[in-house]
Amino acid sequence: MLHLQLRRLDLFCTVVQEGGVTRAAERLRVAQPWVSAQLRILEKAVDAPLFVRDGRRLALTEAGHRFHLWAADVLAGSTQVRRDIENLSAGLAGSLTVATSMAIGTYLVPPLLTALRHERAGADITAHISEPAAALRSVATGNADFAVATWSDELEPDPLHAEKLWEEPLVLAAAPDGPPDGDEITLAGVADLPLVGVPAGVAFDRTLGAQLRSHGMDELSYVMRLGHAEAMKRAVAANGWGCLAPSYAVADDVDAGRLRSVAITDAHLVEGIGLFHRESKFFSPLQQAAVEMLRHVAATRAGTPSAPGRAPETDSSAPDDDHLHGDTRADTMQS
Repeated sequence: MLHLQLRRLDLFCTVVQEGGVTRAAERLRVAQPWVSAQLRILEKAVDAPLFVRDGRRLALTEAGHRFHLWAADVLAGSTQVRRDIENLSAGLAGSLTVATSMAIGTYLVPPLLTALRHERAGADITAHISEPAAALRSVATGNADFAVATWSDELEPDPLHAEKLWEEPLVLAAAPDGPPDGDEITLAGVADLPLVGVPAGVAFDRTLGAQLRSHGMDELSYVMRLGHAEAMKRAVAANGWGCLAPSYAVADDVDAGRLRSVAITDAHLVEGIGLFHRESKFFSPLQQAAVEMLRHVAATRAGTPSAPGRAPETDSSAPDDDHLHGDTRADTMQS
């Protein structure tokens, strides 16, 4: 009975997402009359119409909007409960699924999760890398325990709890023999260089644009936009271009001589690192340890002691900055 009720809620949410019964039936690979019958059962249960016809699409009524919010929350909670029960039944030491944005998931999160895995040999740890909005959706639907993603004031984290952890300085990454001359540059000088950027509209692009406007600058023009930091860095090194990147993403390349880190002297540009999770989320000991580790790193990066009860149980359970970034030069690249 519970499975059938949850399936009806999932069907209802699918109809909302697809904007119609036919497309929902095709997506779920079921007969259209069956979908219509299930919707009638739901409407009878709540004693109110949930949809009205809007041209060729179905639109939610006011009651439908309220029901949709409740249904999405129930489905997300049920997904989380199923995962928790499966882990208990399997006798695992615990599972952790983290959703991350691109650069954060490539450079920042893996060393942290590796340190956590060394401390908990039976842990089942997974990290999914995507753009921030997709990472947040994964948490909202219960498919990830929390997300670590680029912070943007324009993000809409509802219904998630959003916590800004720390800010990473941005530097100009340049080819070893390319422009500019020297290890320092002004913001106006950056604008005159051939630059590689991230795709327009992603969180990093929006937050960078807002900071540039606060310094009285228009949007930068790019010779090319690429969707991953590794591709951007390769393009910079091969063509003598430049890119604005968080210091942690270029530290290893600077150490190896593949790139130069050029400090921006008249502006402090940053990437915010955010933690996102469901308000009602119950964290297992493993998941709580991961959250505490993130907060410990945030406190260390800010130069302040960890809040009571938030520090890891032992120093070894949370990597210091050298472990997280590979080298303390990730801090000094901005100076």
